[in-house]
Amino acid sequence: SLNGWRDFLENFHLLVLVFGFEAVLRLISYWTKDESGKSRYPLLSPIYFILITPIFYIGLWMSSGNGEDAKYFFPPLTDCSDAECDGGTSSLWGDSVWEIFHIVDLSTVSWTAVIKSIPTMVALVMFSLIHVPINIPAFAVSTDVDVDMNVELMAHGYSNGIVGMFGGVQNYMAYTQSMIYFKSGGSGKASSLAVALLTTVLFFIGPSIAVYMPRCMAGTLLLHCGTDLFLEGVYDSYGKYDYLEYAGIWAIVSVMTCAGMEAALIAGAISALLTYAIQSVAYPKPIRGSMTAATLRSSEWNRSRLAYEILDNDITGRIRVRVVQFQGHLFFGNVSLFSDGVKELIRNSPSDKSPHVIIIDFTLVLGIDSSAAQAILKLRDSLTNQFGIKLSIFVAGKADGFPCEVNLSEELNSSSMPSHKQLLTAKNGTHVSDRLLTRLTGSHVCDDLDQALIYAEDSLIAMVNPKLLYDNIKRSFLGTGNGQIRSIEEEKIYAIDLLHRKCSGEDRQLIEQFLSYFSREIYAKGDILWKQGAPSDSAKLLISGDLMSSLENEAGTTEAISLGSVIGESGLVENHNRNSTVHVLANGTVLYSLSRQSWEEMKQKDPKVAHLLYAIVVRYLTLRVQHVSNRIFETRCLPI
Repeated sequence: SLNGWRDFLENFHLLVLVFGFEAVLRLISYWTKDESGKSRYPLLSPIYFILITPIFYIGLWMSSGNGEDAKYFFPPLTDCSDAECDGGTSSLWGDSVWEIFHIVDLSTVSWTAVIKSIPTMVALVMFSLIHVPINIPAFAVSTDVDVDMNVELMAHGYSNGIVGMFGGVQNYMAYTQSMIYFKSGGSGKASSLAVALLTTVLFFIGPSIAVYMPRCMAGTLLLHCGTDLFLEGVYDSYGKYDYLEYAGIWAIVSVMTCAGMEAALIAGAISALLTYAIQSVAYPKPIRGSMTAATLRSSEWNRSRLAYEILDNDITGRIRVRVVQFQGHLFFGNVSLFSDGVKELIRNSPSDKSPHVIIIDFTLVLGIDSSAAQAILKLRDSLTNQFGIKLSIFVAGKADGFPCEVNLSEELNSSSMPSHKQLLTAKNGTHVSDRLLTRLTGSHVCDDLDQALIYAEDSLIAMVNPKLLYDNIKRSFLGTGNGQIRSIEEEKIYAIDLLHRKCSGEDRQLIEQFLSYFSREIYAKGDILWKQGAPSDSAKLLISGDLMSSLENEAGTTEAISLGSVIGESGLVENHNRNSTVHVLANGTVLYSLSRQSWEEMKQKDPKVAHLLYAIVVRYLTLRVQHVSNRIFETRCLPI
């Protein structure tokens, strides 16, 4: 209204001081940030707010002004007689303060005012009921602390129950003050009790000292907190929420600014219900199912016999891997369902088969909101700290990451994961074990379930025999051409070892004789070994380098070929055309090739040796049948 604008202009000089103090604090805070963007001095803001009062008095003394006439101070809270006042302020112990508790005159009540205040009272009651479920999780997210809502609700219940018995006012965890306390370095019971004690003292003496506090101090505090809340809620959240959530934030901010708290609560409820309805329409249950990995097999087929013994063992093997598959939309409405559901699955596992590794598959998840993203991060921490899970693997289901605005792939990946080269620089066995276990513990993100199973199998092997996995990494690493250059003789020994893994139980001399029919070939990056549909005239063993198999008649279907793989064996044995095109991806790729002529000669001269290729064909067929991809049907999910 016109009167409102007139009052605003008349009191504008009060706002000038507030904006000035706030601008100085923002500049000081900016100049004192460290390289990570955090403040070097946590107590900067509290000390600054305390210093505003003496600085104001010094400025007022230097200007010889009258602060009361200029409205720089708060007016007395009540009008009272000299007997009940000290210096124009009300006394907490005056009789008038306590009259409300024993004198009620209904004839003096303005029922019109009561009726008009009903919406505000209803809003306050609603806020009283929901402030703990809202403020506690928000504070936990802002401070990256895991909380137990049951404990928090019980604490608020006891607190308000005791205060209510003595006629006190409602108390609850205020988000703004708690954030100031946290940012100031507050932690632990001692500092919390100190704040509670100081607050109690101020409750009694506050009315007496309030008139001596300049308005600009309270105004600067409110402006600073309000600016921080606005930046946190609107600016910092941009890009972390989906469009529906972010639109809801702006709707609540706009409604509260224009229509007040009651309307904002209604807008918030409508926004939450709308989000809940839209995001829960696909699937009511966020956890589709779970199973152990006892019957699942990855595409890592070139492990040694000892490695397979570890993986197939009932104590150390795949039975120790738990696979959980999520589905639908993950959002604030089902956070507790999937978070507590995973914990319950682990808690109910038999003690002798408790999981060491957990794989959480997000392939069927359609969307993840910010609340669910934060819950997933806290679930990862809980799995490690509460349940002793050695490795948590999260399957995004696609190469471009999880379906959410938050960069979960970066957040969920462990930060300290040495590369194969770093592992190979270890000077002794202890360093090898430590570095391997460091690499294969914590949390990791994979694009698909096959990668996750490979990683889980590596972790299980490393827990039992790190050197066994280290030797495999070392040989694979040297095979890429990035390590030491091996001699031809070392290369042949490596090739015999690779073939021996595929023909477990066969005599090594027989395998050496089998390799003698192969010829060594070197390819350059960009070469094509064969094209789809071409006659099968050879089978090849990949010794070093990188190969990629692709299907010509499908949209981008490719498969990486791992070191030690035998390719083309089925076409050579069955004499049918090539099923795919094989590309060379690295210079100096070395393969050992068995030509059709050599194969025919082997069958004639050494049928016992030729039996090894048949054994490899059968082994590969068995592994492909058992591969995890064959447990995934039209829904692209496990049979769980």
